[in-house]
Amino acid sequence: MMLLRGSLALAVVLCGFAAGCRTVNKGITEAVLERGKSDEWHVHYGNHSHYTLTNDIFEGMEFEGVADVNGLAVHYPPGLAPQAQSIAGVTANLLRRVQQRLGITITTGSTLHLLRFDRVPQYFDIELEVEPNEFPLPLFVQAGQESWESILMQNPAYPYVFVHELVETSLVSRQAHGRVLPDLAWGPVLLKAHVNNYTRWFRDGLANYAGYVAYETFAEEIVGSERLRFQETALHTRPFSSLAMLRGKLFSWPQSSRTRDQRLHYNAALGLFLLIAEQFGEEAIREINAEIARRQVVDGRDLREITSQVLGTDVKEFVNRFEFPRTGLHLERVTPARALNHGLEVREGLLVEKVEPNSIAAEAGLQDKDIIVTADGAATVNQLDFELALLRARTQDALALTIQRKDTGTLTLEMPLRAAQSSLAQRPVPGRWHKPLKKGRTEFLSSFPLFF
Repeated sequence: MMLLRGSLALAVVLCGFAAGCRTVNKGITEAVLERGKSDEWHVHYGNHSHYTLTNDIFEGMEFEGVADVNGLAVHYPPGLAPQAQSIAGVTANLLRRVQQRLGITITTGSTLHLLRFDRVPQYFDIELEVEPNEFPLPLFVQAGQESWESILMQNPAYPYVFVHELVETSLVSRQAHGRVLPDLAWGPVLLKAHVNNYTRWFRDGLANYAGYVAYETFAEEIVGSERLRFQETALHTRPFSSLAMLRGKLFSWPQSSRTRDQRLHYNAALGLFLLIAEQFGEEAIREINAEIARRQVVDGRDLREITSQVLGTDVKEFVNRFEFPRTGLHLERVTPARALNHGLEVREGLLVEKVEPNSIAAEAGLQDKDIIVTADGAATVNQLDFELALLRARTQDALALTIQRKDTGTLTLEMPLRAAQSSLAQRPVPGRWHKPLKKGRTEFLSSFPLFF
């Protein structure tokens, strides 16, 4: 049996060398995906399960009705019909705006279920078997806090993770055109041929950016001090520092990686698309997606070539030239509990936990326990706000900070930005990249056991 498995693996390798491994990758990936059955697809997210929602539990729940807006269904228990209708309308509008801005089509269906609890679970584990073209999102509702705004703000997966999953699954779903091939492991349990199409940087990057657009769009719907930005939203908040650290390694991010650097890759993938939008405009992202839609299927090499052609510069070199200031700050978001526990005078901002010596933050005069309230004139509610401010200030000599210091009050500091002139200051000019999109390149296919 082992000899047979070894022969199969060797045959895959030999076929790869003979026909071009990139072609084999696409063929194997398509074949394996087409074999998938609906009962083999699972949606799993969460950790440290204090509450577990399974199909058996879910099917025993009672719902009074369904609110539907443009095909987006919200199932609700007794007494939550108005809230369900509002959530359906807000979500349908949010998805419409995301699709318009990014030039994508979300083909994965979305169904929301409102689940009322006396206390919303802090940690939960959700494992539901669903059809491949359907993504369900349970929304926890705490009894007594049942406005539609409160319901959505109680659930950290909305809207960032929710929209991320819809976009990424739509990219790899079965369509006539524009299918982005995922990485996958294929074969018997003890011998898996791992097909690396290296599309994860794009799939997760675009999906993260779509989630960011949804996050910003929904934040506009929240009026008053309890804006979405204040909540525990599952949002990647260190995109540019992660991208500067990872650089071109982002493009070889495999689906099977289980390293400690997963969060670094997710952040960097978002950083790439935020950077593209900032330097070339969202129309560049729409053009990339339009070119993908003209293809039957695309792999990682295709995606790099398409992106490079649209941007007018080699995207990997563009990332390798990217520089981002190292501030020497260790920051944590101010939460209501942290503010009360530390006797802080403000309820929003970034708490300085540590200032590294000889850093630009130390030179600016920042101290431990300071709270950064604004950067470059904009509120800093989370780390992403701070990194976006640093990006905007790339052409300045210093970044203006408003801080709150205990027993001192409000101060204004200037943090010097001494980073050498970087790719941000050397804005590439679209249209100067003339390398044609080549076909038929080969890439080695590894065929040794790799386990998820």
